[in-house]
Amino acid sequence: MTMVKKTQKLVTSFVKSQFQPLPLWTHLWITDKCNLACDYCEVVDNKSNNPSKYDVESWITHADDLGSSIIAFMGGEPTLRKDFPDLVRFASQRNLFTYVTSHGQRKSLSEQRLAQLGKAGLNVVEVSLDGYGAIEGSDKTLKGDESLIERLEQAKKEYGLKYKGHQVLAPSNLDETPKLVELSEKRKLPMTFGLVTEFGAFNLERRTVYDNPETNEKIKQTIRFLLERKKTGAPIINTVAYFEDALRFLDGPLRWDCDIGTYMIQVGTNGKIFKCSKYMKLTTGTNFLDINSNYFKNGQHGSQELLAKCNDKCFSACGYNTSYLRRNPLTFLKTISSS
Repeated sequence: MTMVKKTQKLVTSFVKSQFQPLPLWTHLWITDKCNLACDYCEVVDNKSNNPSKYDVESWITHADDLGSSIIAFMGGEPTLRKDFPDLVRFASQRNLFTYVTSHGQRKSLSEQRLAQLGKAGLNVVEVSLDGYGAIEGSDKTLKGDESLIERLEQAKKEYGLKYKGHQVLAPSNLDETPKLVELSEKRKLPMTFGLVTEFGAFNLERRTVYDNPETNEKIKQTIRFLLERKKTGAPIINTVAYFEDALRFLDGPLRWDCDIGTYMIQVGTNGKIFKCSKYMKLTTGTNFLDINSNYFKNGQHGSQELLAKCNDKCFSACGYNTSYLRRNPLTFLKTISSS
C-alpha cells in the first residue's frame, strides 16, 4: 500500500510541475563525513558535525510541503549515520520515494545494514563505483569481489530494495568501464554513467579535462561504446539522449536543460541551499526552511544566471537526468521500474 501512495504522490508532483516550478527532487546532504580516502575527493574533513536528526526530519517535512516526491540522501557517506534507517523511515512514512548514494565499501552496505534500510522503506540505493578492479587513488572499486552485488540481489528479493551502480567517467578509470558493463550484463546490474565534472572548471575560462584532445577522444570512445552496448541490450539506464548530448558537449559548449534550483533543490549539511553541489558546494546563503513556493515561481535561486556561467563546462548526469525525466515522466517511470 505504501508503494501505491508513493506512486500517487509522485504522479501528483509531476502533474503540478507541468504548470509551475516545484522541487520534485530534494537532495539532502546529511553528512560531510566519509571513511574512505580517495585521492580526487573533496570530502576531506571527517571531523565535521552532522546535522541533527531533528534538523534532517524538518528538511524532509518542508520538502514534502513544497511538493517534493523524491528525497535523495547524500554525503559524505550517508550510511555512516547510525540513525540513517530512522531518517529513511521518516521520509517513507510521508510517502516520499527515498534514494541514497553510497560507496558500498567497508560494511556500509552489509547484509544487516541493507536489511535495516529495506525494512525502513528505502526505495533505491546507488553504489558509486570507479571500477571493477583496483584503481590507484580510489577506494571505490569492487576489487574483483562481487559479494556486494550478491547482497544487493538478496535485499531486492527480500525487501524490494532496488539498486544500481554508477560510474563517473574520469580519465583515470575509463579502462574499467568495459569491465563494469560486462558485470552489469552478467549480473543484470543496472548501471548509469556520467561525465566527470572538475570542480575548478567553474572558476576558470577553460573546460579543463575536456580541453585535452587525447583525453577528450578517449572519453568519446567510451561514450560511443556505452551507447552501442545500451542499444544491444546492456542494462544501462541512462537515456540514449544523455549519451548523444554528451558527445555534442565533448565537441564544444552545449546549452542543455538543467533543473538545478527550480525543479531540483540541494540542501547542505548547514541547512542552506546549494547553488549547485558541483559548484564548489557554495550556498545561496538562504536557509531551506525559510523558503516557500515563491522561491521557485519567482526564480529566486538565480538558476539562469548560474547556468550562464557553468552550463558549458559541466555535463552533470544528475542535472541532465532530473531535467530530462521531468520533461518525460513516462521515461522516468520506466527507468524506476528497470533499476
